[in-house]
Formats: sequence, C-alpha cells, structure tokens
Amino acid sequence: MQNSAVAVTPDRQSKIKQLINEMNNGFLERTEQVKLILLAALAGEHVLLLGPPGTAKSELAKRLKDVFVEANYFERLLTRFSVPEEVFGPLSIQALEDDKYKRLTSGYLPEASVAFIDEIFKANSAILNSLLTLLNERQFDNGNRRYPVPLISVVAASNELPEGDELDALYDRFMLRSFVHPVSDESFESLLTLGSETCDPDLETRLKIEELAEVQRLADKVELTSGVIELCNAFRRYLQQENIYVSDRRWRKLVKLMKVSAFTSGFNQVSNYDAWILPHCLWQQPEQLEGLQQVYKEAIAVSGDFSSVQVTKLLSAWEARLKEESCAQRQKMNPDGEPIYKGPDGQQTTKATGEYQKTNAKGKKLFRDKYSDEETTREMSSYQEKNDPIMIEKPNEPILELIDYSPSHIKARVREAASIQNQISDHIDMLSDELEMIDQIFGEHLWIDPVLRPDIVANITKAKDHTETLLKRAEKLVKGFESLPVEKGALESLSIEEDEAIEGELSD
Repeated sequence: MQNSAVAVTPDRQSKIKQLINEMNNGFLERTEQVKLILLAALAGEHVLLLGPPGTAKSELAKRLKDVFVEANYFERLLTRFSVPEEVFGPLSIQALEDDKYKRLTSGYLPEASVAFIDEIFKANSAILNSLLTLLNERQFDNGNRRYPVPLISVVAASNELPEGDELDALYDRFMLRSFVHPVSDESFESLLTLGSETCDPDLETRLKIEELAEVQRLADKVELTSGVIELCNAFRRYLQQENIYVSDRRWRKLVKLMKVSAFTSGFNQVSNYDAWILPHCLWQQPEQLEGLQQVYKEAIAVSGDFSSVQVTKLLSAWEARLKEESCAQRQKMNPDGEPIYKGPDGQQTTKATGEYQKTNAKGKKLFRDKYSDEETTREMSSYQEKNDPIMIEKPNEPILELIDYSPSHIKARVREAASIQNQISDHIDMLSDELEMIDQIFGEHLWIDPVLRPDIVANITKAKDHTETLLKRAEKLVKGFESLPVEKGALESLSIEEDEAIEGELSD
C-alpha cells in the first residue's frame, strides 16, 4: 500500500518533524492536537478544538504562530455581544468623512497569519458572514472592495457544539476537529511538576510563509491510490449507516489533507496510512470519533485491487461449477453410438424398453390369480398352484457414466481457477510486505499516531489469515478441475497453437 519513494526534501521533512517536537515541548498528552494543528496549517485548513477551559487550547494556537517566520497573530474571545470591530477592526473616521465605509484592519483578523478565536460559535450574524468568506476564500470585504488576506490557519475553540442551522456552515469550515480532555490521572503528577518550557524553534527551522504554497502545490501531484479510494468508500458506507452527513466539499478537502500528509512524510502516493486523518474530519459529535477510528482500523488492509467479498463469491460460484461437472453424467454408448440400457435381466442392452413384472403402489410384485383372474401379490393360488406373473412393457433404465471432458475444456477451467489463486497469492504477498514494513512506515511517517500500530498490525494479520483460507480453497479448486476425467483417446496436452487458441475459453 505504501510507496517509499521520497517526494519531499529530507531537509523539509526533518524540519517539520523538529517543529512537531518543538510544539510538543512542555505539553502533556497533546501530541494529537499538535499534529492536527500543524498539518491543517500546511494544508491551508482550520482546526476546531472542543473542551473545557484551561486545557491549553489557546497555547496550541500561539505555538502554531511560532512555527512560521514573521507570522502575525490574532486572538479574540467572542461573546453574544461581540461586534465586528473587535474582530475585523474599527471603522476609519477619515474614510467616513469621505463617505466611505472602510475598516482599519491592522492588528486584526484580516491581517493575521495565524488566529485563535475562542467561543467561535458565539459569533453573531454581524460577524458570521465576513468570517465565513475570510475562512473559506481567504478574502475580506473592506468598503466596496474585496481584498486577499494572508491567513494561514484559524484555530477555534469552544466549550460546546453549535446550536442552530445558521452556524452549520461555520462548523463545516473547520476541517479537523479534536476534543481536548484534561490530562489523565496517569499524567497528573507530571502536570504538577511541569516546568515552563516554551516553543521557540530556531529561525532556520521555522517555515517561511512562501513554503506553504510550494508544499500545497507539490502535494497536489501526489497520487491517490485505489486502496485509499476503497477505504473512503468504507467510511462513506459507515457514515450513511450512522446518518452522519458529510458535504462533497469536505470530501474534496480531505483528499488534499491526505496528500499533504503523504507528501510531507516523504511519499509520492497517498496510502491507507495517510487516511488516519479521516476520523478527525468526519465526526459531527465527539462520541462519533471512536466508531470512525474503529472503521479505520478494520479497513486499513483494504485494497482497490482485491476485494475479499468479491473473491469469496467468485470462489463459491466456481466451487459449485466444479461440483456440478465432477458429478455430471450421461448415458453410456456402445461403439456404434447406440445408447445402452440395463435390461430386465440386469444385462446391458440397446433396447429402450423391456418386459417387467408389474408392481403395486408399495412396490410388491403382482400376479394373476389362476382361478379368479384377479391381480394379487400372492405367488401361490389357494390351491397351492403358482399364479402367473403379470408382465408389462416399460422403459429400461439408462446406464449412466461420468462425463469425460476435452483437454481444452479442462485447461480453460484450470486457467480460470489458477487466475483466482494468483490474485489471492498476490494479495497475501502484499499483506506480508505490509507487516514487514510496519515499523519502517511508522518510523518515517510524520503524522500517524503510534498508538494505532498494535490495532493496525492485528487487523492486517487478521486479513492475511482470512486470505490464506481463501487461498486454500483456490488451490483445492485448481486440483479439482485438474482431476476432471479426460476423454478417452484425447491427447494429454495441447500444442502451443491450440493452447493459445483457448486462452480465456470458458464453457457454458
């Protein structure tokens, strides 16, 4: 599934890895949020952090600003009574004197590179429309003109999910979502003794703003594999089953995120490992995340070139065909081509009918009473004389024999079964390679959570075991067709010309 060809310079890859470590410096249990925020910024997307106050949500945003050279930072806490001036800047008095409606945006969101907006869903309608345009289109309407903004990413925070249809569009603008829990009991003592470490990368390590456009441009060239497409289909089926709506726009942006994940990790193909991001982008309610992560773990071994369900159906169909052909019979013929029957005396005959003693419904032989002329099952009359058997003309039983098949028919069947066998073998080899490379992939991949490794290994192993079961069935199928009876006197093998002529042949 994973192509190991390097698609990003080692220098940039090592810089990003170092920046992840710098952002994590002095944090406890925030690695997931650090990776989500930095990956979102590299892809030009936004992140929503849900959770109670005091869980370092604003600090995460401030550290994102420190990742970039000369990045402007904006931070604001919204309330129901917040006005546009608090977010977009005050109106210019001078412009008003000239009958122009213009804001002074210096130091406000329209000129920020990185922004943190707390209680984002308290944005009222006066703020909402401009905010949506700024987040999605990176443009701001100031006066009668629309200006581009230098915004890299917005980290938003909320203690609660949005309520009301008017906030659905704003909620959808945040591609990555994460619930930030307080530190666990296991890390509580470490929290109490935590120092005051900060995020202060070297100037050489920090990313330049112009590098983002290059990363996104090059990442767009990364190939989306059929396996990832099939994995997305697995998620889509689950979402439909759980009645979770995901917009087409969101799916398109998800592809962009996966491509950036692959590119910055040094790969030129999006693999199933880059799809680790999907559960963090698809949930509407925090409790849905666990189910989506389970879908990812179980679907990690899917391949666009191999469907276990389809192969199982195909095997079952051919096994039924083998059983039918193995047991198929036809009437035996003599050397002159005449059908042979089993006669009344048990001997072979070419006569289709013969004289048989009549029987009743229970199968008992019938006789004609010597004196009353009535039918009876008694062999002796009342005078102890033998009654005459009642004879009738009826069809003789055909003598059947197993059907013999031509070498070309058998070869066609074996070739088809062997094709299924090879397909299964190739998939097993691919899964074996995955298991051998798992440590290397997790070592090289910048973003995937190492916690997922045991579950991924277990599910790939499970898929491999199941596929090996299919392989045994395919091997048995090949041997079964090879064992079909061959026509008497037929050549044991075909010539090369004949062999090529039956390529792909399948009998009805």
